[in-house]
Amino acid sequence: MEEIGIESSLVEAIISGEKTVEIRLGKPRFLKIQPGDNIYIREDRYDDSVITYSLHEAAKIHIEQILYFETFDELFSAVNYESIVPKAKSEDEALQICRKFYSKKDEKEYGVVALFFSLV
Repeated sequence: MEEIGIESSLVEAIISGEKTVEIRLGKPRFLKIQPGDNIYIREDRYDDSVITYSLHEAAKIHIEQILYFETFDELFSAVNYESIVPKAKSEDEALQICRKFYSKKDEKEYGVVALFFSLV
């Protein structure tokens, strides 16, 4: 079963039900995920942008729907930012958080995948 790493506070938001959409670049690994798939979530803790601790199988999600976008701007005009980054206070703040992980160059090259899920 596929496993994807997610920052610790976002794993907490998944478990509480606040976060219901995970976004990734449209790289081959994420393009092969299909609705109906179950995926393990690995909880990653960071210190200065370096993973210092990982907890495998911290949660398990079921993929309900997948949407594909060319840009994060397109994504955020179609999907409520709070379902992606629940602690963000605005769409702009959610976009800035995404930009910490994904460059504009990579966004342009790969596009964006939105994985809508439920907790198993």
